[in-house]
Amino acid sequence: MADTSLRRKLTVSAALGLLLVPGCHSAEQNLPYAEAIQFSPDTLEKLATRTVSVRVDHSTVSYRYPILGESHPLTTEIRTGMAERQTAFLEELPDHGSPELVQDVELLAASGDVIGARTTAVTSGVRGGGTETSTLWYDSGAGEVLPWTSLFRDEASLEAAHLAVAQVLQDGYQMTADQVPGLLGEIAMRAEADPDSVSAEADPDSVSAAASEPAGASEEESGSGDPEPGGTEETDGAALSVGDADLSDPEQAWEAAERWAASPLADLAFSTAGGLAVRMDPADVPSAGRVSEVLLPVEAEETEEVLSELGYHARSAAVAANADPEDFPLDGTLTAEGSSLDCERLKCVALTFDDGPGEYTDELLDHLAEYDARATFYVMGSLVSEFPEIVERTHAEGHEMGNHTWKHDDLTTLSAEGVAEDLKRTDEAIQEVTGVAPPTLRPPYGAMNGTVSDATEHPIILWDVDTMDWQNRDTGAVTKHALDESKPGSVVLFHDIHKSTVDAIPDVLEGMHADGFHFVTVSEIFGEDGLKPGQSHTDARVD
Repeated sequence: MADTSLRRKLTVSAALGLLLVPGCHSAEQNLPYAEAIQFSPDTLEKLATRTVSVRVDHSTVSYRYPILGESHPLTTEIRTGMAERQTAFLEELPDHGSPELVQDVELLAASGDVIGARTTAVTSGVRGGGTETSTLWYDSGAGEVLPWTSLFRDEASLEAAHLAVAQVLQDGYQMTADQVPGLLGEIAMRAEADPDSVSAEADPDSVSAAASEPAGASEEESGSGDPEPGGTEETDGAALSVGDADLSDPEQAWEAAERWAASPLADLAFSTAGGLAVRMDPADVPSAGRVSEVLLPVEAEETEEVLSELGYHARSAAVAANADPEDFPLDGTLTAEGSSLDCERLKCVALTFDDGPGEYTDELLDHLAEYDARATFYVMGSLVSEFPEIVERTHAEGHEMGNHTWKHDDLTTLSAEGVAEDLKRTDEAIQEVTGVAPPTLRPPYGAMNGTVSDATEHPIILWDVDTMDWQNRDTGAVTKHALDESKPGSVVLFHDIHKSTVDAIPDVLEGMHADGFHFVTVSEIFGEDGLKPGQSHTDARVD
C-alpha cells in the first residue's frame, strides 16, 4: 500500500558529509579525503517533501522527493527521471522473489540562485541490482534544469578538472597513470606523455569514446570487458572532438553530459573546504582499503579557473547551506504541488470517472491511494452539496475535478446561454468546496456540437477507451477491457456510481502498475500546452 506524507519539520541529516575512513592503512598514513556537502530536504523548514511507497505482491517501489513549487522544472525533472527508472524496473521483474526499488533525493546546494539535487536509486532482488546516482542543477535566473557539466566553463575546464582528480589518485594513493581507472587514467596518461596537452587553457582536440560510455555499462554494451586489476580500461572507436562546447548553453551542456557520461564527476558535490568532492567506487581504488565510498578532494584553488558562473553560485550556495541551512531564501510557495511528470517521456494513463460523487467514491479513493494514483473525476454539480466531504477529500488527495454539468443534461439540446449557465453553476459548486474551478469539461454522453464548443472556455475531454461499465456492470469485463485497450496516453472512461466498476479498480491498478504505467490527471497527460479551450480531446497517444 502507499504510504504518503508531507514532512515540513526541521531535521538534521546524519550524512551531511561522509569522511573517508581508511581501512587497512597504518595510522600515520593520511589519505586525502573530502567532506561532501549533501543534506536532506527535510532540513529546510519551509520545504515540503513527498514520500511514497507502493507495496504489492510482486514488488515494492518507494520514492521521496522535494516539492519545489507548483510544476517547478526541477521537481518535474526529478520525478520524471524517477518514473522512468520505475517503469524500467517493473517491466523487467523476475518471476519470483520480492524485488525493491528505493529512490531518494538529497540536496547538494540551495539558494535563490541555484538548487542542486542528487537522486539515488537502489535496486535489490533483481539481476544487476545496485545503486545508480544522478545529479541535476537548477539555474533560477535562466529557469533551466541543467546537468553537472554546466558547472564548468568549457570542455577544456572539464578535462582540467579530471586531471586534478587523477592527480589526487596518483599523489595520495600512489597510483601510476596507467593504474588510474577509466577516463581519468586516459587523461592522466595523455598529460604524462605531453604535459601541455591538458590544461584549463588548452584546447584539447579529443577525448576517447570511453567518455561517452554510460557509467555501469555492461560488457556487451561497452564492447570491452572488465579492466584488469590496477590497469586501465581498453577503449576503441573514433576520437570525440570536445574542445569547443559552450557549457553556458543548456543544449550544449546536455550534449556534453552525454559525451562525458562515464565520468566520476557526474556525481560530484562541493566540499566543506570549498572545493569538489568526487565519488569513486572503492573497487577502482584498491589502496583505499575497506571503505564503502571514496571521496576525492579537488582543492578550492584548483577550481577557480574551471568553474562557470553557475558553478560559482552553486559552490557559494553549498557552503552557505552547510554553515546555516535555516538561512535559505525559500518561501512558502515552494510547498505547492502541481503537475510533476512529463508524460511525453513516460507510460502515462488518465483514469476518469463520471457521474459522481456517489456512495462508492470513498472506496474508490482508498483503492487509488494504494498506488499513489491520480485520477480525474467528472462531477455533477447537483451532487456536490450531497457529498461535500467526498468532493473535499477527492481534491485534497491530489485528484482533478472536472465539470460534468449540473444534472447530466444533453448539452446539445440547450441554447448557448443555457450551456454557459449550466457550466457556470457547476463550476461554482465545485469551487466553493475545493477552492479550485474545474479546468476541463466532459459533456454527458460525449454529446457536443458547435453551440457547446462556442459556449465554453473549458477544454472538452472525451476518451479513447470506453470500458462500457455503465452497460455490462461486469467487474471482470471492465478490468479486461481497461487492461487490454489502454495504451500510453490513453484516457479511460469509468463511472464511480457503479459498485461493479469500483470493484474492478484494484485489478486495473495492479495490472497497469506492473506494466510500468503512471496514473495521472487529464491535465497532466495532455501537458501544459496540450489543452485548447472549446476544443475536444480524446487522448494523448502518440501512436
